[in-house]
This record gives sequence, structure tokens and C-alpha cells, in this order.
Amino acid sequence: MSRYLVLGAAGLILAIVGASIFGFELWSKSDLSGRFVSTNDAQVVADLIQVGSINAGRIIDMNVDVGTSVMEGQVIATVDIPAVISRSEITDTSKMGFRDVQDQLTEVVAPRSGLIAARWVKKGDTVSAGQPIVTLMDQRKVWIEANIDEKKIGRVRRGQLVEIEITGRDGKLLGRVETVSPVTAATLRPEQSSSRNLRNVGQVVPVKITLDEDHLSLIPGSSAEITIWVR
Repeated sequence: MSRYLVLGAAGLILAIVGASIFGFELWSKSDLSGRFVSTNDAQVVADLIQVGSINAGRIIDMNVDVGTSVMEGQVIATVDIPAVISRSEITDTSKMGFRDVQDQLTEVVAPRSGLIAARWVKKGDTVSAGQPIVTLMDQRKVWIEANIDEKKIGRVRRGQLVEIEITGRDGKLLGRVETVSPVTAATLRPEQSSSRNLRNVGQVVPVKITLDEDHLSLIPGSSAEITIWVR
């Protein structure tokens, strides 16, 4: 009988030890451990530049399309600037038009190297001054933006190591906390500035995370899950 009691006690001890180890592993992998802060409210963000003409006119040549790689200074489009083609002596008004002469043409060039992420006009379209013609993405300027619960943001500091998992991509990327916003995400949304709306919106603080290496294949807007090691 005593033998069965010993075996039973040993089994009970093993079960308790196993449960304790399992519980410790679960605890160590959760935010409750205090070792890290994590969130799946994160995404890939890129430096997007709106490129347009400083003069209003008509697009007479479009040299790029979505996905085209361009170098800094490369001509993206050529714009024909309207000029006075006649004047009424009766009403003292001018008639504007396009003369298709060289001195009325202006070139729109890429302000930096990158990839054309969007094209907003086509050949023959008229554009106003400053109207975007294309959106240029600088693939060297890609980072992660994560929203951290305000209750946890106090543990997040600049320079902390971050592990990043991108949806649809195998493996983990490494990065560092670059900046922590001084205000909540709700404060940055004017349409949600009323106190009633703020109570209904989860208070999160944006955090910018830079990657340790360039990853030119990352797609801006992709969802991400991040783990910030706070100690």
C-alpha cells in the first residue's frame, strides 16, 4: 500500500512541477512578465513623396508608370505651360492656350531615387500648380509604426530592441525604437477630438521603429506584430 502512496505522491509532484514549468513558460511569454511589450496593431510605413509641377499646364509626355524605378533627377513628365495666344482690345482680356513651343515646356524630375507607388495623371491631362502627378516611394526609408497601449507606454524607451513579424513573411526582423510620440493617436485625429469620442477610442501611443537592415521587398501598409524588449 505504501508503495502505491509513494508512486502517487511522486506522480502528483511531477504533475505540479510540470504545471509550474508550463505556467512559467506561459507567464514568461506574456506581457505580465514585464520583460517586453507587444502589439499586433502595427504596420509597415514608407516615406512617400508627392511629386508635381510648379506650373499649371498640360501633360504632353509621361515617362513612368506604377512600379517604375527612378533615379534622382530623372524626368518623370513634361508639362506644356499655357501662354497668352491672343488679346481682346474690346474686353481687355487675354486668351490662354498651348503653343507647343520649347520655351513653354517644363520638366518634372524625381526629387530623389525611388519607386513610383502611384500615378495620378496621364498624357493629355491638365494639372494645376502643385497637383500630384505621381507618388514616389523611397524604399530606403521604410519603418514600422506601432500603436502601444497607454498603460504600457511608460516602459518603452528609445533604443530598445524590437522583434518584428510581418504578415505573410517568414522569419523575424530586428529593429530599434526610434521615437515615442508625446501624444496619443486619438489626439492626432481631429475628427475624434471631442471628449465623448475620446472615451470610446482605445488610447494608444504611436511608436516609430527603425529596422536594423534595409528590406527593399517590404510592402508599405502590411500588418505587423512587434515585441519590444523593455528589460
